[in-house]
Amino acid sequence: MELLNGKKCNSCGFHMLNPSFACPSCGSDALSDIVFDGSGKIYTFTVVMVGFGHLAEKAPYVLAVVELKEGLKVITIIEGLDGGHAKIELPVKFKRTDEKSGPIFQPA
Repeated sequence: MELLNGKKCNSCGFHMLNPSFACPSCGSDALSDIVFDGSGKIYTFTVVMVGFGHLAEKAPYVLAVVELKEGLKVITIIEGLDGGHAKIELPVKFKRTDEKSGPIFQPA
């Protein structure tokens, strides 16, 4: 099982996904490695009907902002979810990291 790795700023406590070299909130480079729980909920979403580049073959797909249990919001693709069944507050969980697209989630 793949883990959702990230960083926590030791100065202000801000959470971020890897790769991170400095805190986008306060600018500090004092970061600690963390592993996120991987669970969250859809904060907002859209259904992409015409993808581009490496995502063209995936269309239609759900592109969402997921709010993780720890509070961080991440942009992700939700696999295994038909656009008609996507809804705000739907529980999701981390599935894997795609080299080209970043974190991929699925319904919980």
